[in-house]
Amino acid sequence: MIDYRKLIQSGVHFGHQKSRWCPKMAPYIWGHKNGVHLIDVSKVAIQLERAAKFLEGIASEGKTILWVGTKKPAQNTITAAATSVEMPYVTHRWIGGTLSNFSQVKKSVTKLLHYEDVLARSEKFPHYTKKELNTIHKSVERLKKNVGGITKLTWPVGALVIVDVRKEQSALKEASRMGIPVVALVDTNNDPSMVDFVIPGNDDAPRAIKEVVEYLTQATARGVEVAKAAKIAPARDEAMPAEVSVEQMRLTMEEEEEARRGKGNGRSRRPAGNNRRTDSPRRDIKK
Repeated sequence: MIDYRKLIQSGVHFGHQKSRWCPKMAPYIWGHKNGVHLIDVSKVAIQLERAAKFLEGIASEGKTILWVGTKKPAQNTITAAATSVEMPYVTHRWIGGTLSNFSQVKKSVTKLLHYEDVLARSEKFPHYTKKELNTIHKSVERLKKNVGGITKLTWPVGALVIVDVRKEQSALKEASRMGIPVVALVDTNNDPSMVDFVIPGNDDAPRAIKEVVEYLTQATARGVEVAKAAKIAPARDEAMPAEVSVEQMRLTMEEEEEARRGKGNGRSRRPAGNNRRTDSPRRDIKK
């Protein structure tokens, strides 16, 4: 179990003002000082250990854990944590339908991979002008912010790790609708009713977020090592509809691009001869 002193030094026990609290967080509140709620550190440690064991079990089964933290204090921590265990993450904006309509979101992922290939091969195969390459580069930057972290997202998703459930309401509702367990850092002003594994704590301080997320990352890393030792490949959900592979979608997009460029080289013309429309009935003209 994590050391209580580390939690106190990182400021995990500081909550919000008493006037902004959620009554459902009362079991985790120790008291208050100067009008600010204080969270029971012992319960933080217990809930953190419980969530860590759950994530370790999910990772040992070879399932995917999606890390979500779009608020500024959590972005760098979530990115580093998910990258270290080779898991997908969302740090810029939650795309609606990432869980419930992933077949559509995957099109944006495929577009990003296609544009990255175009930029990588632009020097060897100069089929695009400088203006087109500049437009593609801007599209790559935009897509990286939105879907760059979920390019390796595979099904089934075993769990969702969220920082600040109030800000990530869309992700929380989608996970609840899809039946995906949620591990979340919940402050005293948030509603924990939709969270499966509540970790009470300060979700505004970067040090507090880093302390909690790093502990969860260590547990996930142990589970990943167990899965690699057992040679458990990431599972695929048979209930999900069959989707076109990324390579096939990329080839389709390249064919459409070539067709578009081919049409732009020349204008369609009518064949020489009679230009009269044949689909309209002719009128008899009386002389």
